[in-house]
This record gives sequence, C-alpha cells and structure tokens, in this order.
Amino acid sequence: MQQMNNVGWFDVGMRDDSRMAVSEYSRLKEIASELANPQSQCPMVCALLGRKNKDHALQQLFPRNNIKRHDSDANIKLRSDLVSSDSHFPVLFADGDTGQRNHAPTSKRLQPAAHPVWWDCKSGKTLLLVIWARLVFLFTDVVCIFVEDFSGLDEIVEFLDCCVRLQSASSLPHDTRPRIILVFQTTTEQVSWGKRKEVCQRLQDTVKGNFDSTFSGVHAVWLPGGWLSETARYERLRTMISAQLDSMRIVRQRHNNLLSANNLKALFQTAFEHTLRDIERPFDLIGATRIGREVSPCLITNLSHYFKIGSQPEKRLQDLAPSVASALFMDHYTPEMIGLDPRMVFWALYRPAVIEALTESKDSWSDFCPTAFAAMIEYHMDTLFTRLTRDMISSVDLRKEQLMSQSGQLSSIRSNKICLYCLCHSAQHVLACGHTVCDRCVQVFGTPTKGFEYRFVVKGCLYCLYQRPLIADILPPIMSPSILAIDGGGVRGVIPLEFLFLIQENLGDCPLQDVVDLAIGTSSGGLIVLGLFLMRWDISHCAKTFDQLATRIFQQRRQSTFPWLTRQSILGDMTRWIQWLLHDSCYDSRVFDIALKDAFGKNRRVFGVSSDDPSGSLYAGSKFGVVTTSISKDTNTFVIGNFNQSHRSCDDYDLGIGTFQDGGLKHNFAGEIAQQISHQIWPYSKESTRMLSLGTGAAEPQSNHSTPHFRHIFRDGFMRRGFDAWMSSMDTECDWRRMKSRINETNRPDYHRLNVTLRGVPSHIDAVESMDDYRDLVLLQCGSARMAREAAITFLISRFYFVLSGEVADNSTALTWCRGTIRCKGPARSVIMALQGLHPKGLSYASDCGMVGSFTGLDGLCSSCGCYSHPIAFLVRHIDKVFNIYIRADNKSQWKINGFPATLSSLIVKQGLNSSFGQADHGYPSRASCIACDIAEDRMRARVQDRRRKRDSPDSRDERRKRICN
Repeated sequence: MQQMNNVGWFDVGMRDDSRMAVSEYSRLKEIASELANPQSQCPMVCALLGRKNKDHALQQLFPRNNIKRHDSDANIKLRSDLVSSDSHFPVLFADGDTGQRNHAPTSKRLQPAAHPVWWDCKSGKTLLLVIWARLVFLFTDVVCIFVEDFSGLDEIVEFLDCCVRLQSASSLPHDTRPRIILVFQTTTEQVSWGKRKEVCQRLQDTVKGNFDSTFSGVHAVWLPGGWLSETARYERLRTMISAQLDSMRIVRQRHNNLLSANNLKALFQTAFEHTLRDIERPFDLIGATRIGREVSPCLITNLSHYFKIGSQPEKRLQDLAPSVASALFMDHYTPEMIGLDPRMVFWALYRPAVIEALTESKDSWSDFCPTAFAAMIEYHMDTLFTRLTRDMISSVDLRKEQLMSQSGQLSSIRSNKICLYCLCHSAQHVLACGHTVCDRCVQVFGTPTKGFEYRFVVKGCLYCLYQRPLIADILPPIMSPSILAIDGGGVRGVIPLEFLFLIQENLGDCPLQDVVDLAIGTSSGGLIVLGLFLMRWDISHCAKTFDQLATRIFQQRRQSTFPWLTRQSILGDMTRWIQWLLHDSCYDSRVFDIALKDAFGKNRRVFGVSSDDPSGSLYAGSKFGVVTTSISKDTNTFVIGNFNQSHRSCDDYDLGIGTFQDGGLKHNFAGEIAQQISHQIWPYSKESTRMLSLGTGAAEPQSNHSTPHFRHIFRDGFMRRGFDAWMSSMDTECDWRRMKSRINETNRPDYHRLNVTLRGVPSHIDAVESMDDYRDLVLLQCGSARMAREAAITFLISRFYFVLSGEVADNSTALTWCRGTIRCKGPARSVIMALQGLHPKGLSYASDCGMVGSFTGLDGLCSSCGCYSHPIAFLVRHIDKVFNIYIRADNKSQWKINGFPATLSSLIVKQGLNSSFGQADHGYPSRASCIACDIAEDRMRARVQDRRRKRDSPDSRDERRKRICN
C-alpha cells in the first residue's frame, strides 16, 4: 500500500460568496481503495487532538508512515497505519487541532467547489468543532487528547462539553461511542492520575448533558521523562491505544456493527452530507444502508393483499407472521449488510408498513390488533437474526427453510399480483402450481442455465413443494428492452406478418422471439403477438393460423332471421344495420370465440398456467400484451399481458371479467402504448430503448382535400363525417411521427417503422379476398427488404451489452480507464452467426474515440459453456462524460450496443458497484459458473492490461491523446 503525499481530509473556512463551507478531499476513499481487501477489512479509527506534542507522538507511534514527509496544512488529516494495513483490522488515524485557540480556521479562503453548510454557522471555530463532534467522532473508536497542547484543563473541558451539547450523531448503543485517552507529559504516574480525576470532576460539574451518550469512557496515560528512548517513552501510549481499539472492536462485534472499509466509506459520505444539512437530528444509519436499495414503495399494498388472500377459514393471522418476518428479513439482510439489531431495523423500515397494511385489511382480520401482530413479526425477525449470526445461515436460506416448513399451511395461498417469495415486488412469472415470483426472486431462488446470460431455472415451488421446472429469462439491469409493436387492422394484419417474414430471413436460425423483450399488439396485432410469444409459433405457422382465423371470422357476416328481407334493397340494408346494432356486431361473436379457442386452446391463460400448456418445463420468455379498452364511458386503455407493473399499486388492474373491447377503437397505434408499458416494467431503462413498429397499411394520400362550400345532407352529413373520423384512426402514421418527434435525436436510429401505402387495394379491415394483395404490397414496395434488414441488425445488436469489470476509480475530473466485457443475451451462437451473415466482411468494436477491439465472432464463445465474452478497455474523459460503444462495419456503419449512450457513473449505479451494503439479488450470479470462461477472461484482461502499459509509454502519449473519448 502506498502512502499518499496529500493526507488532508477536511478544511473549514469561507467561500467567495461569504458562506461557511467545508472542503472534503476524499481521503477516506483513497485509503479504502489502497487496502488489500476493502470488502472484508474492518478499519479501527483513532483520532489524535493537539499540536506539537501530538505531531511528535505520531512520528513515534507510526514510524513507518514518515509523518514529516507526508504532511498537510489541512485542519484535519487522515492516514492509514502502514504496519496494520494488510491485517483484518487496519488502523486509521485522524489528527488535527480543535480550533479553540486564536488561530481560527476562518482565515482560510476555500474554493468554490467547497460544500456549504445549510445551518446557521457564524465561525470556522464552530464549524470545525461540529465536524469533529458530529462527523469524525461518529466513526471513531479512540480519541487521544494531548493535554499539554491545550492552554489548560479548562480548554479541554470546554471542548468536551461542546461535544456533549452538540450530542453524538450516532443511533447505536452508548458503549459504541468513542473512548477518550488523556495523554500527559508528566514525570510521574500519580500526577497524571490526579489530573485525570480533576478532568473527570470538572466534566461532572461543567457538562450539561449525558456524557455517556457521547463518550463511553475516559482513560489517562502518562509519558515518562527523557531518560528513556523515544520508542520506549511512547510504548505505554501505543499499548493503551492498541488495548482500547481491541476492546472497542469486541464491543462492535457484540453489537454486530463492525464496518468494512467499503461500508465505512459509504456511510461516511452519507453522514457528511447529513452534517452539512442538519446538526439537530441523529444520523440515520439504517436509512443510509438502504440508499439505492430503498424499501419497495408498494410494500404496504402488497402486505395488505397478502393478508387478505391469507384470510381463509383454516388459517390464523399468527400463522402468517413467520412468512412475513422471513420475507422482510431477506429484504434487508443481504450478505454485505451490517448486522444491525433486527428490532431497530424493523422499527425503522417495516413496522409502520405492517401496521398500515393490517389496518387496510381489517375486514379480513377485524379481531386482531395490528400492534400485537407487529410485535410477532419483530420477535420472529430477532429469532432469524440469531440464526444468521450464530449458525452463519444466509437470509435467503432462512427464507427457504421457513417457506418449506409451512408449506402445508401456505400452499393454498394464490395471487397473480404479488411475488409470494419476497412479498415486496409485483408478480412477473407463474410457477406450474400457480404460485408467483418476481424477476429478482427468479435469480435468487433459481439456478443459472448453462450457455445463457440471465436465464434461470426454478426447479420447484417452496410454497407447495410441487416439482415442475420454470425456465425464465429476465432482462439484465444494464440493458434496455427491445420492443415489437404491431398495430391493429383486421385482415390487414398480413402486412406486418409479411414484414416479419423478411426480418426472420435476415435473422437466420435465431428466432425473432429471442431478440425481443417486449411485444405489444392491438386488435389483429394482438393476435399475432399471442401467436408468436404466447404459443411460441414460428412466423410461418403464425401466418397460416392468422389466415385461417381471418377467413373463418370474416367469411360471412351475421345472417338475418328473415333472409327474404335482406335482399338487395333499401329495406334489406336497413334491416341488416338494425340487426347488427341489436347484436352489437356485424359478425357472429360466437364464431369468433370458437375460432380463438380452437387456435389458442380452450383454457389458455396469458398470465398463468393452464391444462393446455405442454408437459415438461415451463418457459417464461419475452413480456407480451394485448391492448384493450373498457366499455365504460371513459373507455380507459388496458393491456392484458404476462407481466405486472414494477412499483405501482396492484389494485389498478382490478376489473371484472367481460368488460373489455377491441383496443383499436381508441389506440390502434401500439407503439406509444408499448413505450409506456416498457417504462412501467423496467423504470430504470427509459432512454436507450429499441423499437420496431409495424403498421397495417396507410391510406393513399387524397389529391383533393378541398372543403365543400355547401353541405350535402347525405354525402357530407354527420354519419359520414363520424365514420370517416373513426376510420382515420386506422391510419397510424401520424401517431408514429408524433411519437418519434419526442424521441431524443441520438436514439432515433434505434426506432424503426415498417409500413406500406394501400395503392388501389381496399382498406376495409374485413376484406378477406384482398389478403394476398396486401402481401404483394410489402414485397413490391421499394425498400422493404432494406428496412427489414436494418431492423434485424438493430435487434441483433441489441443483444450485446457491456459489463464493467470491478470498481472504477472514483474521480470525476480525471481520465479514467473503462474496463469491462461485452456479453450477449440470448442464444449467443445464433445471434453471432446471423450478424456475421449480414456482415461477412467483418465487424469491430468501437467507442467514440475509435476502435477498441475486433469482433471475434464465434471465437468469443466459451468452448465449455457457450457464453460470449469479449474484454475491452479504453479511456474516457471522466466518469460523468457520456460515451457510446458501437459495433462497426467495414463500410463505417455503426450501431450502439444495448445500454448506450451512458456514463461510467450510470453504469456503476445500474450494476450496483457502488452498493457497499449488498444488492437486491444477494450477489447470486447471472450465469452458470464456468472455469473456462474465467480463465479466458483473465487472459484477455492481461492482454488488455499489456496494451494499456504500451499506451502509457512515452512513445505513445500522442496516440493516447487521440484515443480519449471526448
């Protein structure tokens, strides 16, 4: 570990705008990054207060640190003891003055980037005192005060009294507060003990407040006279500090709040921001550990729903308490989480939600007290915590044990709204038994599938122990979805099907379903979506079935009860219209229902498992849905799909059966609905979405748009104008142009629209006889093949995404190396072969600064598991600079891979690399373990590092400057 020259940590003073401020030099981050293993090493912190004697003591206590050479004029400095830096408990020591004397730090003029304080602060002396008492001491174990560096005992007592009056910002037990060591430069031990008693007596007489709530003890040590060597003279102090640090470590271990270096770094940053804003309230330690992984906003709704569906004659509310407790326990205690008291955690995060949820479901459990039930959950969480700390069983395994032990009681609970495994998120997948799980629980409780990224197998159900595997694909957090949106149009649905034929030809052996993450269809487009994604038909089978359905449904309109009245006459036409009005349809709805049941299965469910499903493993792939509208006056739009919203109230979907009608009556354009649905399912990926929108034909522009001077009672009447206005909704080109105009110009190339103009072909949605003509329009349209090829390339490129390798240097102002691997979602071999077939002359990887690697194709596949991985590295200007990674063709065409444009900081957040307290997936892998993959990545990473060293050589500096992403 290298000692940094600049050891400054804090400076206090005034900015140019006359505001008191603090400069924080990220010293703790530097030290944490220099440790051998910051995830497991738990630093102990010692603060030393004084001036000359303190500086001399530092040289003797930490001789290897070369204190004189590595110094700073900052108000507070921070160093790491080089002797203990590789140990499990390295020692960090902060030193400085208290600012009590005349040399007040207000004389410092700070840079504009200094952090202003938001509370009333009159002087630098007060601000420095607050930094010591409310921030530094919050993470300090031992405070050494060198008595002779102060003007007298009164100054020390005044300083400690101010610390007590400011109150500790800690919310942990009092015995975890720092311990004070008074260091005396005296000739006898009796004198030092006498002065210690004097200090304690003055503190007792002077301090207004509970001293024990700020400091957990006061000790004294005297340094012998000059007859001893400097090393021997300070041995007593060194021993005292070591003993007190060991004692504090035992105390922290007993309270399960030993902080790793990463934990300390993250908590300090949050505490620093808290100190700048507020010095009245204590620091919310529990809340700070959940930043970036907040409690689910729909927890109250989910728990209330769980209590309602659990209200069954044979069940008692107390039977649900263990399952709720283990779910909440799993939600908080990830492997990296600090082992805080579970009762504190429950009261801070979950108790209000539990009480409110039970209050909302009081109709089901009217005879039960919410606070009593909350006490039950608190007790069960405390029991689980004992097993976690004593038996070293993870919270996930404890959740498994609890559900399996209560399988007989919980197996009858069913829901299509919430995930029954975690109770915190919406249901996204249905097991064969009918119990539901979310995407996150699929990863946590499932097993990665060999050869695929983010594909998992859930082998059985924990609620009922039914063993039938579910194979589920989930979208990586770093990726944005690829969307297929198909408009409605009756029999004109053969137009998007013909475009899909052309796209599939370019995809080769890679099925369309494997490159689409979300498919939304309206009217006939919905039927196509159901065929492709619910039934998993290939496009040929889907087109054949669509033709059969269209012919069967639209072959003959509803016949009159009196056929002789419907002959070609005005009376016959009026009779038919009246009959259609009375039956609410032109065609027999019974024929439509029977045709759909024959095609998709009588008991087929969009979200769930039915008897029509094939035997063997179930497969949950792409999300899909059909747009409908309600028959109420407001005609709200609804999407019937195999998903739920991410963080919305599940009650929004509560509608009765049989209240929907064709979604094309209001939203025939499926693209805008698909975009909104995408944001609701994956709220973290709103920018770099890919979309293919398929139309069902646009009417040929009219040459005469003149408005008549006189209204013809029949030709220009209300009936004709209303009918024309309704039929104009079938032409969705205006909706497409309006949506595309709202898209960021950078992302517009990722949005494709395929449609044709209906040149002389009838535009009726029931013109079965014109279906072949519609297909010919696609084939004969100039550019159809080219547009289909471009759409196929976009879908194939969208399967590639970038994963950062480890942490990135946290420096927002300097050049930063971006190192990681490009991976492929889905069937990697099929995707790569299709892409190489479209570009046989070769491809390469590039960033905004130039080429960063060659596209290795099938050579990038692991010979053992079949996964694709290609390491790359390049420089970016700083972590907040927007950049792109492309796949580039030899003709200079290039396409952004999934997740871009992005910044390094956004990638860090999406991957959870800054999550010092664990992630929601509990660290479970996204792909199956493969030794061959690990070896190959290490070799490629070594080659990348070698190229980096060559770039950093003097001979290549000019070239390196050219390759920086600006």
